[in-house]
Order: sequence, then structure tokens, then C-alpha cells
Amino acid sequence: MHQGSALSPLLFVIVMEAISREFRVALPWEVLYADDLAMTAETEEELIKRLNERKDNVESKGMRVNMNKNKVKNVKG
Repeated sequence: MHQGSALSPLLFVIVMEAISREFRVALPWEVLYADDLAMTAETEEELIKRLNERKDNVESKGMRVNMNKNKVKNVKG
């Protein structure tokens, strides 16, 4: 699919939804919005582990992940 095609966003969302279903855990610890992902974890180590697992999962499907764009935000209640 060519970049800029009207079908590109729709196909991207369909593929990412299928990949996400395979990767999800019991609770909604991640939120997809377009090509962004928000993920939560109890510790930074757990978050990094989950991010790397997701990266490996997505890359095994032939997609690329730019890990340099990741941001970690520590929010304590």
C-alpha cells in the first residue's frame, strides 16, 4: 500500500488490532491510538520487558518499531 493512500490508515488499524489481540494480557494495560501505544506496568523493569516483548512480536510480523521514540512517564498515585 502506498503512503498517502486512503486505505493505508484503515489497513494499519486492522493489522495493529489483530497483532494487539495476540499480545494483550487480562486487563487493558495498553491503549492504541493510531500508531501510538500507551502501556502501563507496576515497575519500570516490567514496562521495559513488556515493551521489548511487544517490539519482538511486532517485528516478527514484518513491521518496524522505533524504540528511540519511547517515553517513560512515572506516575505514582
